[in-house]
Amino acid sequence: MPELDAPIRDVTVYSDRALITRQGKLELEAGEHEIRVNNLPQFIQESLRAAGSGPQGTRILNVDITTAFYSRPPETELLTLQTELDLLIQKQQLLKARQDALNDRRNWLRALGEQSRDFARGLAQGQMKPQDCADFFSFTSDQALKDAQAAQDLEIQLKQVKQDIEAKKRELTWKQGTGPSDRLAALITVELAEAGTFELEISYLIMNASWYPQYDVRVQSGEDEEKGEVELTYIGMVQQKTGENWEHVQLSLSTARPSLASILPELQPWYLSNYQPPIPRRPAMAAMQRAHLSRGVAKKAQSEGADEDEEQFGGAENYLYAPAMAMPAAPLPVAAEIATTTVEKAGAAFVFRAGRSVDIPSDNSPHKTTIARDGLPCAFDYVTAPAIEENAHLRATITNTTERVLLAGKTNIFLSGEYVGTSAINQIAPTEELKLFLGIDDNIKVK
Repeated sequence: MPELDAPIRDVTVYSDRALITRQGKLELEAGEHEIRVNNLPQFIQESLRAAGSGPQGTRILNVDITTAFYSRPPETELLTLQTELDLLIQKQQLLKARQDALNDRRNWLRALGEQSRDFARGLAQGQMKPQDCADFFSFTSDQALKDAQAAQDLEIQLKQVKQDIEAKKRELTWKQGTGPSDRLAALITVELAEAGTFELEISYLIMNASWYPQYDVRVQSGEDEEKGEVELTYIGMVQQKTGENWEHVQLSLSTARPSLASILPELQPWYLSNYQPPIPRRPAMAAMQRAHLSRGVAKKAQSEGADEDEEQFGGAENYLYAPAMAMPAAPLPVAAEIATTTVEKAGAAFVFRAGRSVDIPSDNSPHKTTIARDGLPCAFDYVTAPAIEENAHLRATITNTTERVLLAGKTNIFLSGEYVGTSAINQIAPTEELKLFLGIDDNIKVK
């Protein structure tokens, strides 16, 4: 049975899963062959598909799945980590054995010290010389000091190796995940009319992979204090813990939601009955409610310092496109362009394709992919609630002039190059407006 090494070539990430595409090729003789692709993670088995190309008359007869049982994960990186962990455990056992042997010797020396009466009797009977006793006690004292130092060194080494073992276990658990060490294998039965090269492509859906949007909004005020420009950077945050690393893959991010595509929401019935007029309320209660509502009406804000505001917002410089100074010797460096994705519309969804190969390890850490960077118009105004606080909040109303839908996500806000804070936006359709608060303007007083 020929085995095929089919590395990952393309990955399409959805909001809760990913579509993995593998490709590989091998030389086959004419006839029927069962090709085996090993070490596949625990994917959704019903999603496995196979395609291929070969000499004239090549056919794919069957696609099947089998399970390969392993005591340890077969991936090289995980095997290396497991071997390093085993060596650390062996080192810990050796240090404990040395510690036990040292404790036995210290106990033996302690037992000899308890025989001091026999030494005194030997001196009294003339069987031992004073110098012999002095040499013996000097030896036991020196040895006890050496053993105490060796015991302290062993304790330090044991503590360090224990910490190393715990760190290695955490790393292994993080990369291996909580799933079983068993792997799946795809069995593809093909038939070739003549010998030649057969190129196989398999694809499958796998869970524990996702992406979510994040935005950087950089607001620049124009000459008109009521209007400005926004640079919106659309970022895709990709993370996966599928058990296999994505190395040098063509990455795509899709806004489609496979889990909801075939589910039609069911309407709940409404039941009609005869109208029952409400019981009239007492006049006093109605008056109290009207008074309560009237207290919630906001008072009119009075602004001061218009001249200072005009100077603040009318003269702001665009920090990305500042006028270049004349350099007779050499031209000034130009700001580097940010690589973005290409956008394709697939039905009702958008697919963002990265223009380069990327690496995303199976560590569940977020990895950034810049989807787009757009300049959008915005208008400024102020919002205040005097009944709650005496502050005026600067607000930017941004119009989505792109053809893309801005998905709900976290937003980092910058005003004239200064970081303002974070916010969150709901899903914004094309031509829809987005409102973001840019902080408190201390030049405006509310009374």
